[in-house]
Amino acid sequence: MKLYSIRSRMSGGAEPQKQEDDRIVHVNGVLILLIAVLLIAATALVSFLISSSIYKNKLAKEKAYKLVLPSDSDPYKVAKFQDIIDYIASNFVLEYKTDDLIEGAIRGYVDALGDRYSYYIEPGDYTSYNNYITGTYSGIGISCTFGDEGIVVNEVFPDTPAARAGISEGELITEINGITTVGMEQSMVSSMLGQEGTNVKLKLVGIDLTEREVELEVATISRQSVFGLGYDDGVYYIRISQFDSDTGEEFRQMLKVAENAGMKALVLDLRGNPGGYERQADEVADALLGKGLIAYSQDKNGNRASEVFSDENEVNVPVVLLVNQNSASASELVTGAFRDFKKGTIVGKRTYGKAIGQLSRSYTDDGSGVVITVARYFTPSGECIHGVGIAPDVEVSLESGYEGLTPDKIPASADAQLDKALELVKAALAETEADAA
Repeated sequence: MKLYSIRSRMSGGAEPQKQEDDRIVHVNGVLILLIAVLLIAATALVSFLISSSIYKNKLAKEKAYKLVLPSDSDPYKVAKFQDIIDYIASNFVLEYKTDDLIEGAIRGYVDALGDRYSYYIEPGDYTSYNNYITGTYSGIGISCTFGDEGIVVNEVFPDTPAARAGISEGELITEINGITTVGMEQSMVSSMLGQEGTNVKLKLVGIDLTEREVELEVATISRQSVFGLGYDDGVYYIRISQFDSDTGEEFRQMLKVAENAGMKALVLDLRGNPGGYERQADEVADALLGKGLIAYSQDKNGNRASEVFSDENEVNVPVVLLVNQNSASASELVTGAFRDFKKGTIVGKRTYGKAIGQLSRSYTDDGSGVVITVARYFTPSGECIHGVGIAPDVEVSLESGYEGLTPDKIPASADAQLDKALELVKAALAETEADAA
């Protein structure tokens, strides 16, 4: 077998139009910042990410002296809200900060939407959110958890400062720059390990309890999302873990590697892929499929908001697609198009069932943001699979301990889904070669 690793970078996005037909209600100054934030709540693709930034001076200038509410708002409730603010300001005896109340009101306003995919991003957290979505961040290249005795290294990413320093999974980071990590806040760890170009000293304790110190430089980390494995019989396996900001280019480069090495058949694995950028899913579907409609979306009024098409270029070998119950969102966009194009066989378990898109908006002065659902997505045949998912052509279960896991967590000896996919793609290849003979 041959293992391939490809990396690259790209990004992009757009912004929706502003809603009209609003009512203006004048209020006092206590509500100024609250209303400013509430009214601008719209904009990021989680599986379909787009973002915009709002600066404090512009926000205050445009929104500081009026409260604009949708036309269906109840004037009594608006007045009640104002009265409660006044009542607290005049009578509450314990110490409090008005800004803390405003943050709580913002959080509650978004939570009251009742949508698990819409949420408020607390001040200071937007950068971490954006790093997760894009797959790029400043750090040393580890994932970790906070334990009673320090920071436990769960994973070391290849070609990163941590990997080059020989840090291993299971090691315990007990000190950073001479400061104990016991009880250390996550924000402090992020600050110490997230400043690109700075040197940090780590004290480590291995699984065998040996202690050592390493010094390494914080760098920009680009998370790899496409992985390839080649078999000697011309069958290639490509896994996409998540649709990051450069996944489309990574996939195209991986296909070139496979094609140059003589790929005769392909297994594409989207198991455990939670989604990501819609544009990157579009690019993967475009590279995989022939000419036609990949997907389209509708806005809150049922109007068709976008359409995505693939060109005539496609993968011209037998393909089997692997999915499971945690293949969601952007990965389902690819799966739905794959099914409707009749490109090949889908193997595994019914997918998660998320076919709605989110947009985010960021507020740069305090590092906060908001994510809300803005669109429904449809397969080429016109089906919205939200809450339903996509059934595989061939359903294959795994042993209970491995159901729903990402492929890298499933031992080869226990991966019946991959075994079935390889069996089917080899059979399709044999049939293709027999027809050509």
